[in-house]
Amino acid sequence: MAKLKNVFSWSHSAATDFELCRRKRYWSKYGAWGGWESNAPPECKTAYRLNKMDNRFSVQGTVAEEAVMWMLKEHQAGRAVTEEEAFQRVARGMLRRCWDESTQGVWRQRVKACCLHEHYYPAFHDLGEREMIFQVADAVKACLKNFREQVLPRLAHVTPEMEIPIAVVGKGDPEHFVFEGVKVYSIPDYVYVEAGKWHIVDWKSGKPKPEHASQVVMYALWAHEKHGVSPENITLSLEYLQSGERLELPVTAGDLEQARERLRDSVQDMSQYLIHADIQRNQALPKSEWDLCFDPGLCRRCAFFELCAPELEGLLDEIPDDSLDAVD
Repeated sequence: MAKLKNVFSWSHSAATDFELCRRKRYWSKYGAWGGWESNAPPECKTAYRLNKMDNRFSVQGTVAEEAVMWMLKEHQAGRAVTEEEAFQRVARGMLRRCWDESTQGVWRQRVKACCLHEHYYPAFHDLGEREMIFQVADAVKACLKNFREQVLPRLAHVTPEMEIPIAVVGKGDPEHFVFEGVKVYSIPDYVYVEAGKWHIVDWKSGKPKPEHASQVVMYALWAHEKHGVSPENITLSLEYLQSGERLELPVTAGDLEQARERLRDSVQDMSQYLIHADIQRNQALPKSEWDLCFDPGLCRRCAFFELCAPELEGLLDEIPDDSLDAVD
């Protein structure tokens, strides 16, 4: 069996990590590579395991997305369901399984089992276990309620034949396109076509953030580059399920050109941390060349804190005593 090759790639999340902390990008893309091998160095194995870590906000988003898609499919099949049914049939089991795996440390034997930042780094979190569980459950229920009352009526006419299949993580190679020789991962939540118009929808279970707009514009570039859709035939929608807010963004040729420029600039910056800046070889410079985070306060929220802790020793007193509990 041919050995897997670590191919240079780009995604919105990878670029965000790189911009915030070079070292985090190193751990996730290079330090963790090969950590699944039985003879991998201990540091590599640890990085691979930590790279799988979630937090309650990411789990909340995944569960809400699965449940709203179940509600949509039930509607398409002619079955009207309530948010309570969706929570009981889909969300509750997913949340319980994740919490049990995390609290019981199943990830120690099975690396892909759920491991929550809140349980792995309890000193960085102020909320009690019961309060965390109720907060996540209440947030998911709010998402399902707003989806049924506000979003589903807008999608009621969409049939499966109008939907564009999206390759997701964990089921083969995720959705992507190739831009100037670079593999760009771009995975919209939901896409359908109506009268020649592509509607790209992104579900959000948390609060609105400015960077969400640049994220979904990359989905428009995916539609244009991979499927040849002209910008005037693309509409982007951000559905903030927990609050019920909605942001619709038309797409222009200028938006796509800005996205291309962002891609080029980001790839160029990332390449400077590779040997000879060669993205084809994609061999990382030594770990020491990948700078630690410019804001040590962000380290409390990072899965790789354990690996960086020895180098952060002199900075620990400067890290504010905040926690992920205040972040969404």
